[in-house]
Amino acid sequence: MSKFIMVALLVASLIAGAAPVMAQGVTQGGIGDPLTLAASGVVIPFLTAFPAGQPVVSTLQVASPVSDNPNAHMFFFNADCARIPISVGIPLTTNDIAFQQIAAAQGGPIAAGVNGLITIAQSDPTGFSLIPLAPGHPIHVRLYLFSTADGRSRVIEPIILNTAEFPSITHWWSPLRTGADFFAPLQTALIQTDLFLICPKDTIEGGAGAAFGVDPGGTGNTDFTSTGFPQINPRFPTGAGALSNVIRVRVYDTNEIFKRDFTIDCNCVIIFPSIAQSINPFYADPVEAALGTYTEITSVPGSPRRVTFTGYTSTYTVGSAINAFFARLQNGSQASIDGALTDTR
Repeated sequence: MSKFIMVALLVASLIAGAAPVMAQGVTQGGIGDPLTLAASGVVIPFLTAFPAGQPVVSTLQVASPVSDNPNAHMFFFNADCARIPISVGIPLTTNDIAFQQIAAAQGGPIAAGVNGLITIAQSDPTGFSLIPLAPGHPIHVRLYLFSTADGRSRVIEPIILNTAEFPSITHWWSPLRTGADFFAPLQTALIQTDLFLICPKDTIEGGAGAAFGVDPGGTGNTDFTSTGFPQINPRFPTGAGALSNVIRVRVYDTNEIFKRDFTIDCNCVIIFPSIAQSINPFYADPVEAALGTYTEITSVPGSPRRVTFTGYTSTYTVGSAINAFFARLQNGSQASIDGALTDTR
């Protein structure tokens, strides 16, 4: 079947969804199996507005299938990875499951309109810092989103730090990669694609401790910790700006012809609504992008420090709750997407 026919079928299914009805939630998988048992803790995005200005109900689910977690605790960070001065305990017994509302309108701790990250582990004796979960006390986590504006339901998977089944240090933060790619149909007044990126900064990291490892960029940095929470390797960048949280975007048409090359800021938790308006107008070009686009997003090659990220695309019919495709990005390392398939960083 030709590309034209395949793309036409996808677009036709989106147009067919113009009548607003309630949608069902869809769980998307992710590289590194983010839904497996988390051995030391979890980082997970939360949204109280998605897209911007549209309220959503965010419900966090935490389960403790193996052992008790009486000191399970969560910290909250806004979309710039700045700490929100509130924390919530979520004690769990064996085979327990608990739910926590996020937005204040539903009884949660976070003000309306705020998006960001949650770190979940156990509190230290002071209650002011997080430390890894006790060995043999892993958890499961996910976040449910219910839109009050368009009726859509979505599921956000956690970012697993190290898994209970395979806790090798080389696999920490496996769902966060340095490259990804996605397809988007031609952007029109009726069919849109939003890009949602998660690029944590080092402000979410825990206490100081014995350093380990070396940044893969070759700078020899050893200033990340193996004792606080989260446990980071490679370390996160310190903020936005050149060679920090900047990522490269390369856009092709569906005939493999290279079209655009530029950079965007991937700062903590960021939503690019309607990518033709928020990223580049090429996505709506009716001539060069008539059958849609293929996009690769990666760390900038040659940078001293690679940016690790994950994210989602949401392709939907404007004004409709059906035939909305919400999926995690297809991931890989920057080097492997560029052709060095043995480089997994």
